[in-house]
Amino acid sequence: MAKIILNVKDLTIYHRNKISREASKQRVILNKLNFSVSTGQIVSILGPSGVGKSTLLSALAGLHQAMTGQIDILGQAVAQQKSQLAIMFQDAILLSWLDVAENVAFGLRFKQQQALDATQIKQRVQQALNCVKLQHDHAAKPDTLSGGMAQRVALARALAKMPKLLLLDEPFSALDQLNRHHLQTLLQQLVAQQQIAAAVLVTHDLDEALAISDRILFLSGQPAQISAQWQLDRQLKPVPSQRQSERIKKEILQQLQQYIT
Repeated sequence: MAKIILNVKDLTIYHRNKISREASKQRVILNKLNFSVSTGQIVSILGPSGVGKSTLLSALAGLHQAMTGQIDILGQAVAQQKSQLAIMFQDAILLSWLDVAENVAFGLRFKQQQALDATQIKQRVQQALNCVKLQHDHAAKPDTLSGGMAQRVALARALAKMPKLLLLDEPFSALDQLNRHHLQTLLQQLVAQQQIAAAVLVTHDLDEALAISDRILFLSGQPAQISAQWQLDRQLKPVPSQRQSERIKKEILQQLQQYIT
């Protein structure tokens, strides 16, 4: 039986209210979410624009305090398990004054990380750069990198933490088709090879979700809830049948249709 990496129970997220901290006086963004992510799974979050997908990801990363309910990573509250997760955003957010290797090493110096000496940090950086095939570009500065290369550096920075859970907030959306496909495939390989135990991907790209997900959750409503979800048969066979993909795509488009104005 697959191990549960992420467990979300009765999660309700509120809009931060500077005047009152009482939950009853704050606007609810996401209401009573329940789901889990197990070893070997990539779970995608879909929904109309502004529904709260990125807010959910921030909460999963322990970055959103106005909430009730429970978020556990490997059976412990996310606040105690931040070293077990990493997050990637749409923008690579690289530090311009650091080279590629230094940017990858940067995330290893936070206090949430276990204490690493210089040799261990160097080994982690080399391993991460090898994974994304940037080992020969370790001395390059961010302003010399293409968009695809910059996102590979961001992925290497996440991998260097050796996280169990990788959170992704539309990290491939600004890339050209070739680079997007390459990074989607790399993500699948990393999860399949257990270099990352599991991943949660926020995306607006339906085809991307169908291409790489084991499960798709759809957020809708005000406040938003998980109104529908789909399981793909990827663990039985790497590529779900065309008939299954077409059926799920049609059902998701029907969900989205009501939000098109």
